[in-house]
Amino acid sequence: MPTIRRLPPELASRIAAGEVIERPASLLKELIENALDAGAASVRVEVSGAGRAALRVNDDGCGMSAEDCVLALERHATSKIAALDDLERLSTFGFRGEALYAAAAVSRLSLSSCPRRAAEGFRVESEGGKLARSGPAAAVAGTTVEARDLFYNTPARLKFLKSDAYERSRLASVLEEAALANPEVRFDYKSEGRQLLHFAAETSPDPLERQRRRCAAVLGPELSEDLLPVLGDRPGYRLRLWLGAPDRLASTRRFQHWFVNRRPIDSRLLQQALYRAYGERRPREKHPVCVAYLELPPDAFDVNVHPGKREVRFHKERDLFELVCGLAAAALASRRPEPILLERGEGAGTPSLLADAPRPSESGERFPRFQEQTLALSSRPAEMVVADGLAQAWWTPPYRFLGQIERSYLLFEARGGLFLLDQHAAAERILFERFLAELEDGGARSQRLMLPLPIELTASSLQAVLEHSEELARMGFQVEPYGKATLHVLSTPTLFADIADLKGLVHRLLESYADPARAERDVAHHAVATIACKAAVKAHDPLGEKEALALLEQLKQCKDGTCCPHGRRAMLALSRDELARRFQRPGAPPL
Repeated sequence: MPTIRRLPPELASRIAAGEVIERPASLLKELIENALDAGAASVRVEVSGAGRAALRVNDDGCGMSAEDCVLALERHATSKIAALDDLERLSTFGFRGEALYAAAAVSRLSLSSCPRRAAEGFRVESEGGKLARSGPAAAVAGTTVEARDLFYNTPARLKFLKSDAYERSRLASVLEEAALANPEVRFDYKSEGRQLLHFAAETSPDPLERQRRRCAAVLGPELSEDLLPVLGDRPGYRLRLWLGAPDRLASTRRFQHWFVNRRPIDSRLLQQALYRAYGERRPREKHPVCVAYLELPPDAFDVNVHPGKREVRFHKERDLFELVCGLAAAALASRRPEPILLERGEGAGTPSLLADAPRPSESGERFPRFQEQTLALSSRPAEMVVADGLAQAWWTPPYRFLGQIERSYLLFEARGGLFLLDQHAAAERILFERFLAELEDGGARSQRLMLPLPIELTASSLQAVLEHSEELARMGFQVEPYGKATLHVLSTPTLFADIADLKGLVHRLLESYADPARAERDVAHHAVATIACKAAVKAHDPLGEKEALALLEQLKQCKDGTCCPHGRRAMLALSRDELARRFQRPGAPPL
């Protein structure tokens, strides 16, 4: 018996289908691209069961004849290429002709189509890739494809689909990307019988204005406010980039969209060019909002790096990097900077930034959560990290608070040595461990808001949040959808006293949950660390002596007080002996 054998055609078709149709969202992407290649001005999508039960796409494109309807379900049948050389001049979204064939192989599929001005349409139905029936259909111009019971005959693939909320989020994301890439096309999307998205066709005679309006419709008024247009034309390149202002950055990368010849792509090269352009204007954990439209000759890039065509390879990467980075940086530099409030510091007279510095209350108790704790410092020794070589050193009370440096670092003396606390990292560690303790005890304590706090999101981001509503509830957040793209926050953890940055927290939680490869434990750790970070004392917050000593005492009680939950150092120390060495003394002076 030979070791190598030919697979039965039915089995081979199901394996091949998995390269193209990974989940309902990938099927939707293929069907929408077919509709756009057919010249559709209107695309209507309806799904049920998060796309597993049924996924239907209707368009008003050119339609197909009866013969083409039958051929469209056969393998390697396409209207988009005729010779090998056509691959390098491809101007349509796809070419392999495998989308409908692959969809038919793993579903019960029906296709109805009618060319414009034809007297009669045609309909074909298949089950598991086999033609079941065909016949005349109503003379409705355009094409309708419906796939039911997706993966019914490939249970292993069905088992690996995620929750309904996650799959709905991916479906909505496909619609949003298609709408951004094609402002002239109308898109309607119903999920579980409910109208979720509607984007009217943009009819402005100015293409740039059509893009701007569609960006506003998809991103929402808050994210799209004050978008900066960046225009660039070079031999072989054309760039239209809509850029968020440096003072309107998001806490997640989800609001970055890249299109090459209207095809949505992922490109680390383009993303690096964007971040390089922002440079120091961008805080470390903030991300630009952008929608970028690139037009290139078909032979200037390769879309066949991956079966899903999401990744592309550019032939002149350096030129493209310099184009995006240079134009974006120039546009950002031309934006007038916001005024900064400065105040003269005491003594030296140097200015200090007050933009993020909150004002104390009339009682002077800026941080009651630390003042509520006991100020009696224990005599238990604590472990510190010495500045040189990360060696261990032991230090014991009494402590003396010497002051606050740059409203960020707390300076103490202990037994003739010095140590510094990063007030934000220290507070973050304290709240992180306190929050973990609450979770281990059955769930974080929660506080009800007087009024629901609305947070505007894209429809796909809203679905992504709702997917994790149970985890969020355990962390003290009660959320519910309001309308098509708004999240209402009804309650927050009790330790999260400042709700002003709640929107940023939601975005960062989305970033935590966005990576399916990250282990569940890592996601939970990152989510808790994010909440602690947002609730903690910030750099530039003024702290007095009592608050500083209370913060130190609480940090000593932590299991690991040396760093924040993200791994950033929380303390530095210089012992008496180390100080003597730095000053070239033979030994530490006696106390």
